Amino acid sequence: MYALAVELGRLIMAAPRILVVPGGTSVGAVALANASLHKLVELHEERAADPNHPAPHTVVVLREPGSVSPATLRGSSASPHDAFPSEKYPGLADKITQDPAFFEGIDLVIPTSGSSAGAPRLVGLSTEALIASAKATELALDGPGRWILALPTHHIAGAMVLLRAAVAETSPQVVDTSNGFDPLALLPAVRGATQDDMPGYLSLVPTQLSQCLDAGDEVVAALRTLSAILVGGAATNQQLLTRALDAGLRVRTTYGMTETAGGCVYDDLPLPGTSVRAVDWDGRTRLAINGPTLMTRYLDAESPFFDEGGHRWLLTGDMGIIRASGTVEVRGRADDVIISGGLSVAPGPVRRAVRSYDGISDAWIMATPDAKWGHVVTALVIPEQMPSDALEMAELGSSVREHAAARIGRAQAPRRVVAIDSLPYLGYDKIDRAAAADAATRAVGTEREWVR
Repeated sequence: MYALAVELGRLIMAAPRILVVPGGTSVGAVALANASLHKLVELHEERAADPNHPAPHTVVVLREPGSVSPATLRGSSASPHDAFPSEKYPGLADKITQDPAFFEGIDLVIPTSGSSAGAPRLVGLSTEALIASAKATELALDGPGRWILALPTHHIAGAMVLLRAAVAETSPQVVDTSNGFDPLALLPAVRGATQDDMPGYLSLVPTQLSQCLDAGDEVVAALRTLSAILVGGAATNQQLLTRALDAGLRVRTTYGMTETAGGCVYDDLPLPGTSVRAVDWDGRTRLAINGPTLMTRYLDAESPFFDEGGHRWLLTGDMGIIRASGTVEVRGRADDVIISGGLSVAPGPVRRAVRSYDGISDAWIMATPDAKWGHVVTALVIPEQMPSDALEMAELGSSVREHAAARIGRAQAPRRVVAIDSLPYLGYDKIDRAAAADAATRAVGTEREWVR
């Protein structure tokens, strides 16, 4: 009986402290998220100095702010059943309760952005991976700096802004985007981030960068004082990138995901310590990533890892190639591949080609049913000037197809073009695929559709 009590006591002592913290960008929520991530870094440093550090293992769970009541950091402490309610995460709390080692190697739990293609997954990351990502970013930029937060902290890009600030021992400049993004709100944040000789950094999604360029000279002039502006979360239109560079902005394009602790490829080159390969998997060429920034595992799903040569690789859902120069080219999601007449078409290069057409501000590429081809490559486009009739739509559609064909070949160029007023974006510049498919369906037989 005594031995059982001792073992029970050991398990209780080993149970981690779970902090459920709101994300978003509001000042109060960010204060909690920032304090919790600083605590992870602090505990990591203390345990590196003293492996027998008595503080309990702390797991921070970042959530969409509407699902978490405002609280103090102490009041954020939660049981497994409170942190992972059964109606949303069936059976997860029981697994955590029954397995004392469930959170081994996990210090931060953050959901993927998700989409209509699937529910967000819970990603478990170690503090070591988070710090490795922050340190690699410092090596790729101008060293430790002052960071501006303009992205929600319950997504990895926003969380990493806070984590990089913690590693750099600086305080983030917060821009509240709860009621929408206003480029003018960046001005005091930029002044705060550039108050001394320390580099100032900002992380944005492409839509925000476009808004900044449209906001006028005052905003653009302020952004020129930053050492780097990271742009990610979605593919950056080449026209937008060129416009930003021509304006004198130090833009760095990024590729990464929650599973890699944010961006792991900057300007098409892997960060120090990261390796990226193209592997044949299920008949498609998919990107695989190795390095110190990888997640520990999913909490609520099988993790897409494979071992090779004594190294652990993350198999991504992205298709791509590695060029002879070592640069990484992402060609779209594997589950978005379009099979048209027996030909497999990656949507990424098609989208880049269509977006480079003058007069098209944005585009999305998808498959739609076709009696002859099975499916055809379809471009949803936002024209700067909407066609007024079927004739103008035909001129736009054929011009877009010819423009794309000259760059990627006629076999991959869109056979159907649909003009729409706006694309259905989810948060963080992700396309709502179900809504895009609905828009394509509604356009059938209308004057906003062209079919070759």
